[in-house]
Amino acid sequence: MKLPIFLKQTALRTGSIFIVKVIGLAVRIPLYRLLGSEGVGIYQIVYSIYGFAYTLVTGGFPTTLALMTAKDAKHGSQFFKGLMIPFLLLGIFFSLLCYVMAPSLAHHFGDSHLSFPIRCIAPALLIIPVLQLYRGFLQGIECYGDVSTSELIEQSVRAGTMLLLVVVWMKYGVHAAAGGAAFGAFTGAFAALCFLWLYQSGKKTTSYHTKRRTSIESIRWTALEPGVIFFLKSSFVITLTRLVAPTSDLLDALIIPSRLQISGLSQSDAVAIFGEISGMASITVYLPTILTAALSYTIASKLTASWQNNKREDFIERSNLSLEVGWFWGVGSTVFLFFHADELSSFIFGNEGAAQAIRLMSFAPIVVGMRELTTTILWAMDQKRAPLTGSLLGLVCSAIAAYSLTAIPGFGYAGAAISVFAFEFVPLLWNAIVIQKRCKGAFPLINIFSGLLILVAIAFFYTPFNAILLHVGLDSAIIRSLGGILFFIFCIVLYMLLRFRKKIGNR
Repeated sequence: MKLPIFLKQTALRTGSIFIVKVIGLAVRIPLYRLLGSEGVGIYQIVYSIYGFAYTLVTGGFPTTLALMTAKDAKHGSQFFKGLMIPFLLLGIFFSLLCYVMAPSLAHHFGDSHLSFPIRCIAPALLIIPVLQLYRGFLQGIECYGDVSTSELIEQSVRAGTMLLLVVVWMKYGVHAAAGGAAFGAFTGAFAALCFLWLYQSGKKTTSYHTKRRTSIESIRWTALEPGVIFFLKSSFVITLTRLVAPTSDLLDALIIPSRLQISGLSQSDAVAIFGEISGMASITVYLPTILTAALSYTIASKLTASWQNNKREDFIERSNLSLEVGWFWGVGSTVFLFFHADELSSFIFGNEGAAQAIRLMSFAPIVVGMRELTTTILWAMDQKRAPLTGSLLGLVCSAIAAYSLTAIPGFGYAGAAISVFAFEFVPLLWNAIVIQKRCKGAFPLINIFSGLLILVAIAFFYTPFNAILLHVGLDSAIIRSLGGILFFIFCIVLYMLLRFRKKIGNR
């Protein structure tokens, strides 16, 4: 059976994202042991500021450019070239602004020592806008290999810089070491941009141009192009949608440590708990979402083309396939995370300190994956405002939960987990309702719930499987956990191949 091109591209993106995530997880292990929970908490606070600024700077332009290029490669190429210099100037402005405002930001977060690590993150804002615009264009012309390679280079250089500077700067204190870790965002982005610039220059990606233009001519063409208003409008709506998640992270960094202190914890302990939740548990529970992220990334252009060409049956079939795959994978991952939180925490971080947070946040693979897929489907349907509305509702619910629950003594972990769940589940519910309303049958509600029977059966057979491992003498919890991972992956992949073999053959 010959696999369809979109599944090959999904496999490529899944593999690259998996490696990127593994590198990120691998670097967190020594990073946690060097910085400790408090240092990781400081790093996460600084990174939440960077995430907000990064999204504000890049906005929805890369996504809009990718969708535009998927429809018309020549048109997208012209927009890409015309936006390069404005994005570079935008990056310079925000980089300087972040550096100058660092003391003020540190004051608002209640720790004057945060000024140095915030300034260490500022140079990354100079590079990121151009880099993401470049990747958006390459996504539109389906150069997924180049995008994936640049991401691997970025993550590798970033990880190396983080560990090197943490070790070198640790003698200056935990805040300086956290600043060294934050500086890795700049070196990684710079290396990735250099790779794309040098590699793409020899591939004639400019062949989509009717004629070569200077940078000034490209900017003038972009400003006068009739479609620029629609481009800016679409980018603005996507920016608002994407800005919700980093805004939530920023609010968590502002709310959770301060509310934990109100519950009776010291500042150090409060930051440590925040580090365990946002810097340790979250990276573990979000790891399985690499498959849905890759699927969302590769299916976007094809869903857009099907909708624009009024191929509703094809659109519904692709939507159903992606959502069902995301659902089955998410549920299986959640079951595993819940039952193996202790072993995962010990294996990854060297102790069981993050086990409670991992177990409480084990819902992430289901809710986050489905929310991301439904958002992509709505964007392909030109429904940019619906995901934004759902995300804003989720943001409000999340902030209320974080503020009210984390201040309760002894309820810090659960309160933070409920806050994250509200932030992801409310938009998912909203997206599903809008999808069904706009295109009946695009959200496979019946198939999703019928698949639960198979997943329950997988969980049922896991118990005797674990007993067999014990019976043959495998007493090590780590080995049994690895066996459990392979068992769940095998069962879910086998079921998906059997369930979707006809659909896959037709794709």
